[in-house]
Amino acid sequence: MASYKTLELKVISAKHLKDVHFISKMGVYAVVSISGDHTIEKQEVKTPADRSGGSNPTWNFPIQLTFNESLAQQNRLTLNFKIKSDGLLGEVIVPIKGLLDSSSSSSSRERERDEKSMKLITHQVRSSSGNPKGELHFSYKFSERKIAGGSAGGFFG
Repeated sequence: MASYKTLELKVISAKHLKDVHFISKMGVYAVVSISGDHTIEKQEVKTPADRSGGSNPTWNFPIQLTFNESLAQQNRLTLNFKIKSDGLLGEVIVPIKGLLDSSSSSSSRERERDEKSMKLITHQVRSSSGNPKGELHFSYKFSERKIAGGSAGGFFG
């Protein structure tokens, strides 16, 4: 039997991205997914494009993604953000195990509070060659998900 958790995210904003539109405003959006979990159908969520923020877009967009907790504990899953306009501006790759570990390392009183509130985090946006291209701000928390045997497909959809 596999245990699944839900990762609740709020993709808040990005700062200091390279402006690729010199004449018009760029519409920047993020595509968020989890890589490495072949036990469930791939989940990919796109934020709305921010057409007024330019190189400092704001989304405040909530997302929920489900993942196999065992695979996350084995450090096999990553949370991926692709920041795009007309093309790829940069990406952020975050090991889900790191997010889980930082959530579980707090005291029981802090965990109770954290279950109700989200943790704010900032990660550097990087180009495909690894160069810094700005920063991404998001918040997250985990919630329990149903336990399924064999295929996880039964409770999604």
